[in-house]
Amino acid sequence: MKINKEWHEKNKMPKNATFEQRAKWHMEHVKHCECRPVPEKLLAEMKEKHIKVE
Repeated sequence: MKINKEWHEKNKMPKNATFEQRAKWHMEHVKHCECRPVPEKLLAEMKEKHIKVE
């Protein structure tokens, strides 16, 4: 799994992030970095709310 250090440095997860902030951050993360997948718990919650991860 390859990390995009530059992207991570410019795009920090907000402290005490809301569901919406976490979902948005992870959707962008998937596009720019391969270091890890979206957490299963978040994926399930996104699926319940009909939010698609690309």
